[in-house]
Amino acid sequence: MATSSTSGTTYSIAHALTGHGGAVRAIADVHGTVVTGAMDATVLCWDVVSSAPKQSIYEHSHWVTAIVPLDAAHEAILLSEGFATGGMDTHVRIFTRSDGLYTCVAVLKGHSSGVISLSWLQNPTTPQLLSGSWDGTCRGWDIASQTCRFVLPDHENGVCVLGLPNGVIATGSTGKQQGNQVVDARIRMWHAVSPTEYALTRTLSDHQGPVRQLVQVDAIGFASCSNDGSIKLRAADDGAVLVTCQHPLNHEGKPGFVLGLAYLPQSQHLVSASEDSTARVWSLDGTCVQTIDHPSGLWCVSALANGDFATGAEDKSVRVFSYRTPRNDALETALATQVAEAHVQAARGPSAVEVESLPPYDMRASQVGKSDGMVQMFRRDNVAWACQWSAVSGTWLDIGQVTGTGSGGVVDGEAYDMVIPVEIETPSGVKKLEIGYNQGQNPFTVAQAFIDKHLLNPSYLKEIADYISDRSANYQPPILGDRSTSASGAPAVSPAPVASPYFPLRTYATFDSAKIAKLLATVEQFNTLHPVLEGTDLAQLGALITTLQQTSYYHSSTITKSQVATVWKLLDKWPPTHAFPALDLVRLMLVHPMGATHITDTTAVLRHAFARDAADATRFLAIRVLVNWAPHAPTKLVAQIDAVASGIHSSWPPTASWSKPLALSVATLWMNATLALSTGRDDEHSAAAKIVSTQLAELLGGNLDEEALGRVLVAIGSLVRHVPFGGVESMDMVWIRQWRFPRLSRPSRQVYCAAKSRHFRRLRPFTPSCRTYWLCWTNPEVVAWSKRGVNRSLECTKALCFSLTTVPSLGPSRDITCCHMQHGWRRQWRPPRLFKRVGMIEQSDGAPFRSLSL
Repeated sequence: MATSSTSGTTYSIAHALTGHGGAVRAIADVHGTVVTGAMDATVLCWDVVSSAPKQSIYEHSHWVTAIVPLDAAHEAILLSEGFATGGMDTHVRIFTRSDGLYTCVAVLKGHSSGVISLSWLQNPTTPQLLSGSWDGTCRGWDIASQTCRFVLPDHENGVCVLGLPNGVIATGSTGKQQGNQVVDARIRMWHAVSPTEYALTRTLSDHQGPVRQLVQVDAIGFASCSNDGSIKLRAADDGAVLVTCQHPLNHEGKPGFVLGLAYLPQSQHLVSASEDSTARVWSLDGTCVQTIDHPSGLWCVSALANGDFATGAEDKSVRVFSYRTPRNDALETALATQVAEAHVQAARGPSAVEVESLPPYDMRASQVGKSDGMVQMFRRDNVAWACQWSAVSGTWLDIGQVTGTGSGGVVDGEAYDMVIPVEIETPSGVKKLEIGYNQGQNPFTVAQAFIDKHLLNPSYLKEIADYISDRSANYQPPILGDRSTSASGAPAVSPAPVASPYFPLRTYATFDSAKIAKLLATVEQFNTLHPVLEGTDLAQLGALITTLQQTSYYHSSTITKSQVATVWKLLDKWPPTHAFPALDLVRLMLVHPMGATHITDTTAVLRHAFARDAADATRFLAIRVLVNWAPHAPTKLVAQIDAVASGIHSSWPPTASWSKPLALSVATLWMNATLALSTGRDDEHSAAAKIVSTQLAELLGGNLDEEALGRVLVAIGSLVRHVPFGGVESMDMVWIRQWRFPRLSRPSRQVYCAAKSRHFRRLRPFTPSCRTYWLCWTNPEVVAWSKRGVNRSLECTKALCFSLTTVPSLGPSRDITCCHMQHGWRRQWRPPRLFKRVGMIEQSDGAPFRSLSL
């Protein structure tokens, strides 16, 4: 790790805190407890000594971007220590400690966009909390009454705030887009006219980029940092610049954005956090006394009470640096290794092909972002340049140059881990082509897709697959033959985990189709039975339905809080027998980019779902609300797994009597839950994983059509392969129970499965000689059947069989045997008796079944 110091005080890494599922955006020291907020919408309270979280808080529905400890006056008023948070859900929350845990005691609402900065303002009576937001305002809050006392308006987009000891308020803005640059990033000084009124007394425009943070500097005034790479030390009364610290220029002659700043009173140093992956320690005369490299860009830095400081990074980590503790060689070595690997990755840079395929930077104004916060790359001076869409200003805000997209580049506009050049001899000459490959993909699958794309001779398959395997050094193709010998006669190696087209699940499924036109009529009809909405309410509802119908305008249309409140009136007042139109509206609102910002609580949804007299439509639409909610609030979905499972068990009939829409909805919910679980930590999500596995087991005995069965299999495979805590062992294989043969309606489109055992045998070679396949877990077995080709569900079953062989917890004695047979079709078909021993029907001649795309 590159770290250098020119002063007597040298900081070294003392602790590395990992556990967030997103980039760390905010850090605060609350009486010795490090509290962090991240882009996974969680707050973690850390025991720094053990580097483990003491508490996880899931109150937020969007990124947590600001944290500040309660001041002494409010601790006395609230009789507890605590902290305040701000997030992109537009709210400020107050947390206090009770029985050793922090709980939310107040939610301050008033901002119309994300809250990105918090500070305390001292006054003669009670300190007030300042909040800065992307809505262009600073608000002053009275915590005791939970009211907004004043608003400082008319800032340029995002606002950072600071209350100074002399009662002056300093605010900074991120500026506005004008042509190809950001202009009018300003610092404003506000003086009190009355307790609830502040006058603007001075405006400063000495930063050439967005102002990102303001921090108090004892006995001097305050300091500001900016995207222009500078830190300016200022006088408290008028904000005049006393000293400027300038980040060094990169190879393009530009400084890194300085996104965070902290003042260390014990050592009298400033520490800056930059997107160039460095934390820099500055003396108050403007000299950089130490540079500490990180493996990824930094979002924030915070001073700790003991003189240390902590950084929050894009790589989801918090690192604590200290000058008091002895050097930790293990942590230093680990950090140095991470930094070196990051430098190698960054040095490769985006390929010329990739950059050329990007839209021009000068034309970005003609493109509209699909949602607030969307990141888009543009071509600027022959480099890839990232910008973020601001829905408030309707402009693209600069993030910075893209330094790499993996070790390879782009093929046909899609980025890959590796781009492998290949030359193919054809009758017309030698073709020079490129193969895009991601680590973990099956080389045979990639090779076959490459052959199909370029209409090449199928005989090239093995040669191309072997070439891909040789070039991807860390990849080993699956050995589907007998473990004792490989196909070539060479000693076989254990198969490495390989990619499956079905799992682990990587994207959330949603229900986004609807007959919206009929919704308003249905609501009006039910409103005559249960009068809840009046004329203005119906007008709000009509406007909402119009917005939801116009899907092509989702990038620019809005959903208002009053429209959401109107729908919630229906959920609160209508009985479960008639609530399904309202639930359908909630489901559709979650498809709209703005819908999730207004829907943060699903209590009413769960109440209708598990009411004893709920209609079937109410049940499956309530579950579909949770399905569509999952991409926006995965941590909250995980927190509700137990409640949902308990409600299903206590309030619903057995799974065998469920309607197919209900079974499909629940299968999709548990499938999404496995993806949400995959981002968690062992200690918190293992219990939830067991609950999900139990629910999946019960679903297998239900009324499943082919699509629902496929989703159940994907969920099982994802739980085995992707959930990081114990895999199969965490499930205790509770889903390996008897799978019932459903009624034979359309046999050519069904998959039949049966399972009775937790024991597995070896995966053996088999070559399909017909279009009907049998797969069995023996002792006793699992049988899966499909007629006239392999459909999606059977492919999922095959992939699941192979997936289990790649899970280390199974061990060498718990593998799988795959068999196949040809079975004649009869009009009155009955499942044959299950296999009683391994290899009862087995074909060993020929090459292994390479088309298993696992």
